[in-house]
Amino acid sequence: METVYIKDEIARCEDADELKQRIFPLITSQQEQWKGKIAEIITASGMTKSKFAELCGVSRVSLDKWCKGSIPKNRETFLRIGMLAGYDLDEMNQLLQRYGRYPSLYSKSLEDCICIFVVEHNSGELQIEKYEKILNRIKTNIVNTEAVNDDMTTLDFNEKLSQVKDENELESFITENSHIFATAYHRFYAYVKMNIMANYTDSVYELAEGQGWSSSLRQCVSAIRQNKWYPTRNKIISLGLHLSMDHEQIDEMLELAHMEPLCAKNIFESVIMFILDDASLNDMLNEELDTYDPDELCRYAKSVLSEFDLPEIESFISEIAEMD
Repeated sequence: METVYIKDEIARCEDADELKQRIFPLITSQQEQWKGKIAEIITASGMTKSKFAELCGVSRVSLDKWCKGSIPKNRETFLRIGMLAGYDLDEMNQLLQRYGRYPSLYSKSLEDCICIFVVEHNSGELQIEKYEKILNRIKTNIVNTEAVNDDMTTLDFNEKLSQVKDENELESFITENSHIFATAYHRFYAYVKMNIMANYTDSVYELAEGQGWSSSLRQCVSAIRQNKWYPTRNKIISLGLHLSMDHEQIDEMLELAHMEPLCAKNIFESVIMFILDDASLNDMLNEELDTYDPDELCRYAKSVLSEFDLPEIESFISEIAEMD
């Protein structure tokens, strides 16, 4: 089923019941998709489940939960799984984005830079072991430098990285560009801060108090203001709802964090898309209206999400404020 078709159908839904009846049967849940994917990876690896779990840095119990549809809790685990699978860059990025809902590999992030090198220079050595060896050595030797703005595009940076031939050259490359690694995601940070300042000039603290932000969301915004938060997908979506962003703005945030836009084939995100489309249709996000309320989108999102009994939504709904 084409994503664009599902996206169009979501926009036509009148309410949550219609969304459940018309859209959900067209979508495989994230848990079911992951259950099939991890089984495929383990089988192809030729390893026992115990060995695979050990190399992933998790218990056999955790691996068994994955095989039943439980999603790994962090991006680093997905990197390990992809390296154990011997994935190339395209396959690794699909694993990160589609199954983990994390950013694709980003060369200006230190860990990702090393991962890209390892994936592109597959020497027969187990990728995960090579990655850890290089990462541990470079982290020990690299000198921290103050973050400064750089004008090198990611495309140019990728090209320079592609010319690195061996581990010694990689270490020199990383050392020479340490200032760039310190500014990873600076465009994302700037965009979020711009939206906060444009809409909530009085006080982010007062906004957080008024909307009853979770402690994790408060910490996220604090870290963004210090240019040191590592983006996670659901938190970006939550932040967009709290800042009364529309569909296009949330997609732009995701793009700046090197993630795919909201995906119509993901059950949870199909509900978010319905909420945003309906909010725009009903002028809920129109700041020029006298009746505009910056908290209304959060209240509406919570109301709609509460109508669904789905694992994807249960783990997210606590981020939406409890408001009168």
